This record gives sequence, C-alpha cells and structure tokens, in this order.
Amino acid sequence: MLLKFNKLLVLLLTLCVNLVCAQQSEQHIDGVYKSSNAAFVINKNKTFLIIAYGTLIKGTWKIENDLIYLQPKNPDAQFYVYARKNPTIKNGMRVCFMGDRLSSAILVGTFPDKMQPLFNEDANCKDFPSVHLSNEKMDTITLLERENQDNDRGIEIPKLMYHFASGDFNDFIVQHMQSSLYHNDFMLKIGKEGLYAVSDQSDTPIRKSTKEEEISMLEELKFLDQSFDRAFDADFKLVNNGYNTHDDMDQEIELAAYKYDTDKNLYLNRAIPAKELDYKSTDYHYDGILMKFDQIKGTSEPQTAVKILHNPLFIANCDN
Repeated sequence: MLLKFNKLLVLLLTLCVNLVCAQQSEQHIDGVYKSSNAAFVINKNKTFLIIAYGTLIKGTWKIENDLIYLQPKNPDAQFYVYARKNPTIKNGMRVCFMGDRLSSAILVGTFPDKMQPLFNEDANCKDFPSVHLSNEKMDTITLLERENQDNDRGIEIPKLMYHFASGDFNDFIVQHMQSSLYHNDFMLKIGKEGLYAVSDQSDTPIRKSTKEEEISMLEELKFLDQSFDRAFDADFKLVNNGYNTHDDMDQEIELAAYKYDTDKNLYLNRAIPAKELDYKSTDYHYDGILMKFDQIKGTSEPQTAVKILHNPLFIANCDN
C-alpha cells in the first residue's frame, strides 16, 4: 500500500513540475522572434503570426514540455462570396473573381448542367480584375474546384461544391482561397537562447527581438493581424472601381470618413469635394468612391457529377 502511495506521489509531483514549467515558459515566451527569412510573433493571448516573403500565417499556440505547438488558421471554405445591390445594373448580374490561382480547374455556374470553367486551359496574360457581366442572373451561384493546386504539404482539403443564393443582389465578388493557403501544424523547441526549428534539427536559435525593435513593429503587426482576418473571413469588402481592396491599402479605411449615397449605393469620401470625385477611376489606391460588398453565407456538399460547358467564362491567351 505504501509503495503504491509513493508511486502516486511521484506521479503527482511530476505533473505539478511539468505544469509549473509550462506556466513559466508561457510567461516569457511572448515576443517577436526573427530568423533570416521569417519573423515569428508569439502573442500573450495564445495567437501567433508568421511573416515571411509573400506569406502571412496566423493561428493559435500551446506549450507542452519544452515545445511550442503552432496551429495555423486555415480557410473555412475554398470560396467566399460578397454581394451588393447595384442600381446601374438593370438586368443580369456582375461577378468579380479574386484570388492568386484562378484557373480552368474552377467551375462556376448553375448546378448541375450549366457549369463553366473559369478560364481556358493554360491561360496566361490575365488582367486584374477578372469581371464578368451577364445578361441573365443566376438564382444560385455554384462554385467548385476540380483539383487542388500548389498543395505540396499533404493537407487533405475536402472536395466540396458551394452554393450561394443571389437573393436581391446583382453585384458579386467571389474570393477563391487556393490550396497554398492551407498549412499543417508545426512546432518549435524552446531553448535558453530562443526558439529552435524541430523539423531540421537546427542548432541555430531564432532569437527574440529587443523591446525597442518590437515597439517599432507594433503598428505594422497590428495592421498585418487585422489584414489576415479581413482576407480570410471578412464580414464585408470595400473596393474601389478597380476592385482594389482596403486590405491592400496602407491602413484600414473607416466608413465614418465617408458619406453614403443611397441612390447609387456608394460611399463618398467626405474629404474630397463632390466635383472632384472620379466615379470611373481605376487607380490602385484611389479611395474617393468605394463599394461595400457584404458577405453572404452559402451551403456546401460533396462534389457530384456536373455538366461542363465547353466555353470558359474568361479567355486569357497571349499567343492569340
């Protein structure tokens, strides 16, 4: 009986020591860690950011023993749809497609017998934005991706098709979340001199920045954090006539600085005189007039057989 009690006591003490060590590690782990090609931002609220060239990853973290586990936030769906009512469109609809990997693998249309490839095979010379005007309005927009591209991480992305009821709206933005935006969980080892990559067993520490360096990055980090949320699952998108979005700007745009035009369903910058507003401007950073597209929720189901029409929605070919 005494022997069993001693074993139980040792086990409890071990658990307590591990818990205390984990708590102590968590108290000092937050900060900005810089390697030669990336910055790791470990926040006290159990979230993290990884900033690298052309890459922004956000997620949550936890500590077990001397390891910090990072769980990235992956897209909830492969397509998000945003919509508005455009009074200048009397019949039909307009759809703008956004994403870095728009291709013939994406099908759009009316399920199941009026589905079109988004682009032709081997499309090149794509112009931004990809905007399609149609004389007919779809009651439900169906979207699917036949094959996942650029996913070399072994992540299993469900093969789904997505349905979005158009309702009273006639102007849409389709945001495609390509496979390269999905990331596996990974971990780093906590050491005296910083964090260490576990995957390649590197002895080179990723060191924490000084407080002075961190303070200079605070505003930029805050903006990047918010930009990630807007890009992944925003309640709405603000775009100008050239479909450049507010998360591409230097800072988030506040709608309080705009006057709402009820008749045109547009937001007009109060700081710009009415006579100087350019309703046709496609300048990248023009924020005089903005359109607000609200996210609409859809449904999803496993992909089934559909009839694919021969003609793609867009043709992009430099050779012709």
